[in-house]
Amino acid sequence: MKKIINQPETAVVEMCKGMVLAHPELEFVSKYKIIKKKELNADKVSLISGGGSGHEPAHAGYVGKGMLDAAVCGDIFASPSQIQVYQAIRATASNKGTLLIIKNYSGDMMNFKNAAFLAGEDGIEVDYVRVDDDISVKDSLYTVGRRGVAGTVLVHKIAGAAAEEGRSLAEVKAAAEKAASQVRSIGFALTSCTVPAKGTPTFDIAEGEMEYGVGIHGEPGISREPAARADQLAARMVEALLADLGIGGGDAQSAEIAVLINGFGGTPLLELYLFNNAVTRELAARGNITICKTFVGNYMTSIDMAGASVTFMKLDEELKTLLFRESDTPAFKVSGPDEIVPYAEIAEDETARADVSYETETPESYAEIKDGKLTVENVVYLLDKMSEIIIKNEVPFCELDAHAGDGDFGMSIAKGFRQLKREWKELLTHSAGDIGTFLNACSLVIMEHCGGASGPIWGSAFRSAGRAAGDKTAVTVPEFAEMMQAAVAGIQSVGERSFGRGAVVGDKTLIDALVPCADSWVESGRAGDDFKTAFAKGAAAAANGAKKTEAIAARMGRAGAVGDRSIGYPDAGAYALGVIFTELSAQVK
Repeated sequence: MKKIINQPETAVVEMCKGMVLAHPELEFVSKYKIIKKKELNADKVSLISGGGSGHEPAHAGYVGKGMLDAAVCGDIFASPSQIQVYQAIRATASNKGTLLIIKNYSGDMMNFKNAAFLAGEDGIEVDYVRVDDDISVKDSLYTVGRRGVAGTVLVHKIAGAAAEEGRSLAEVKAAAEKAASQVRSIGFALTSCTVPAKGTPTFDIAEGEMEYGVGIHGEPGISREPAARADQLAARMVEALLADLGIGGGDAQSAEIAVLINGFGGTPLLELYLFNNAVTRELAARGNITICKTFVGNYMTSIDMAGASVTFMKLDEELKTLLFRESDTPAFKVSGPDEIVPYAEIAEDETARADVSYETETPESYAEIKDGKLTVENVVYLLDKMSEIIIKNEVPFCELDAHAGDGDFGMSIAKGFRQLKREWKELLTHSAGDIGTFLNACSLVIMEHCGGASGPIWGSAFRSAGRAAGDKTAVTVPEFAEMMQAAVAGIQSVGERSFGRGAVVGDKTLIDALVPCADSWVESGRAGDDFKTAFAKGAAAAANGAKKTEAIAARMGRAGAVGDRSIGYPDAGAYALGVIFTELSAQVK
């Protein structure tokens, strides 16, 4: 497993140094691996937390105004020693005492509590709060009782706000304990993490599996299960968390909560925000839960593990007030109350409707070409069949694109043609009177919904072909050849407007397949071929043109940035045209 490190044994110290270089309001006591505020307030309770490294931004990312005064950094997934914690207490001692916020792991509890004892012998008043918010297990490899996980961050926030108000040590502890008693978390993992010193994943997990009920040390969860959709996970986790808090049932009184959607280090923000949407939908459906604040991001990670956890904190007036007090730390900033945003379902046209078929709906009789002319009914069939081909090949097209492009080609075009099928009945009702009107209507959908460059390219091809057909309800082979040449010109004009020149054969784009295909249609028109023959020749020319792109270094298009590294793989767009035309050729009669 590749890592951006020098040596595993120096990774934590170098990470800490990098953090304070980026946040000069902090300082690093390298001997004891402590990150603390440079400017301390002697007239407020000092707050200290910490634990093993590998959970960044926890805990050093929460040192700052309104949260911690210091964080003690252990080795990867290992508690800091009692001497490290003791030195942090001494370095941040105030007139009002020190509160330790400890995640409920055996090593952390032993070292933090023993450090408090040592500091007490020095005359420093120290107390502690234990956080045990993980509802997935009662005991684990690392702890007796429930584990302390991402909910610890919200306890930091509440304790920090109480301390900033000037409360006494007992009062700050009481606020922190109230927060800890009202916070619950549960998580799942899609992959293991890789500890730098080990260099390989902690556990093996199959592609279609997940670990449910994981902790934050890369350990397996309480069960291994088939990977589930976001909506399914959200429903299960919300139900479990609310039940453990004793809120949200059908007869329960209304409750206000804070929500924290936490990534484990390897989960893209796209997925975390998507998951937040699913969780919020579940809560909104209950009708008696109000979300006062939502946090989404990486707060308590497990190095590079893919997965997420969900934390709820039940709020009363005191906790809500403290939650919205200002905090300004590298990883947690709050400036006041948020507007409560009611959940709204995604509009119907943005979702996959149940009555939409992504397979060919047009009767096969429409595939029969009669009297040597391609009719509007034939064109409707071909577009319907093309949509099916593109949608079924979404993943293979993406996989091919990943070799020389950015891997999204199949997804980009499939997205547009799915939308085409969603609007299919309306298109047929209002636009299928002639070939030009129908193709133009299709082009508008494709331009809007195909992602990235595929929208302008494919949309322009359809629009230009439609303009060439005009109001004809049927075309001959030579006339269809003109439509194909118009499609080529339409794509090239897009390139000219965008880049100063349009793609030509040899640039390694879909033009390498489309031009030979279009030229083949011109030759078929001259030779007097029927449509079945012309389709077969055109498909063969497209497939052959796509094959030739394997030996070409890309000069334009999706692979243009990688140049020679694209050699050995065909252009995804050209290859797709070869597949599409070949399958269409087999359908016409």
